[in-house]
Amino acid sequence: MKPRILVIGGSYFAGRVFTMVASADCELTLLNRGRYSMTRYPGVTEYRCDRHDAAGLAALPAADYDAVVDFCAYAPGDVETLAGNLKSSFRTYVCLSTADVYDRAAPRPWTEETPLAASFGSGPEAQYLAGKAAVEREARAVCDQRGADCVILRPAFLYGPYNYAPREPWYIQTAVSGQPIPQPTDADGRFQFVYVKDLAMAILACLRPGAAEGVRVYNLAAPEVLDYAGFLNTLRAVSGRDIPTVPVTVEQVLRENLPLPFPLRAQESELFDGSLAVRELGLAYTPFRDGMQKTWNAFAPIFEQMGK
Repeated sequence: MKPRILVIGGSYFAGRVFTMVASADCELTLLNRGRYSMTRYPGVTEYRCDRHDAAGLAALPAADYDAVVDFCAYAPGDVETLAGNLKSSFRTYVCLSTADVYDRAAPRPWTEETPLAASFGSGPEAQYLAGKAAVEREARAVCDQRGADCVILRPAFLYGPYNYAPREPWYIQTAVSGQPIPQPTDADGRFQFVYVKDLAMAILACLRPGAAEGVRVYNLAAPEVLDYAGFLNTLRAVSGRDIPTVPVTVEQVLRENLPLPFPLRAQESELFDGSLAVRELGLAYTPFRDGMQKTWNAFAPIFEQMGK
């Protein structure tokens, strides 16, 4: 029988790609607010419900799921509200967190054994990270109460088709428009990526028969470490264009609030060890150039059409 998976989200970016990949071999039930339908894919059922609506969750049909894959738990209470009101059972809970929850003072690269930050400061980004850390704790507690397995995935910068974050799509749109891209000449920040389909494959690997049980945590980060120059060189290579740039300093980027999305300084660098997923899950990371080629091919025609 096909695995039965309840997907929380499943129609935006990472969840959308997971649904597209997993629908061929799994029976998927998507729970989301219904903004984009995925029922054109085989074996996909959708229920429209906000995850915070306790009465709506309780009214859903009961089912016995092999797994819950949660793409959109962001705040304290998200997992507890969902698990406490669903009538359904599940054997594994997959929680999508972020690799940014680690203690930034810890030696890099950060592994799954690196301590999480004790506090995250203030501001929207800090609130997001504190929420992800709380969601991880809730997922562990809920699974412990239910006797279910818990999988926590901590991806680095996710990229790929359908990405709505203003990262590589912003670069592609700017390149297509012919506008020069700001290139920080004195930035020494470094960063890592993971292709969105690799995340989908990691989730499926966690759920296959014979996978480890209990609580499992995996960083998802391809081994390639990039800087701004390397990122732009890859963009030029996959686009086949001589993309113009304009030199800027880090101080100028900060002063003018330029929308550069990756770490600018060495002390802000986000470096992770994603090899545990390779060893235990058999994950093969997509080389960055290959993933960016697919991403360019997906986005560039859209932005070109928009510019006409």
